[in-house]
Amino acid sequence: MSLSQVTRGDETELFLKGRVDGPAANELEVEVLAVIKTPARLLYVNLAEANFLCSAGIRVLLQYHRQMKAQGRQLLVSRTSPEIDQILELTGFRDTLVEKV
Repeated sequence: MSLSQVTRGDETELFLKGRVDGPAANELEVEVLAVIKTPARLLYVNLAEANFLCSAGIRVLLQYHRQMKAQGRQLLVSRTSPEIDQILELTGFRDTLVEKV
């Protein structure tokens, strides 16, 4: 997995490319925690170029989605590849995590 970040005002977007497997989920968690320490009000996780999302990756997204929501902030998946969209739909988390456009 490769990861890049863009910050615009109080919004940050993380771009993930490739497989989000166990080690990549740990890297994602480190990046999300770094963003949470900033004043960013909205964190987007862009999965348009990701082709796999393991259960550990889903856990990271859900855990910090809930934590940021409790702080009056948001973590949302901004885009999904067809593979990621199917994974989130099958696990029942698509409606919770994916940004409503």
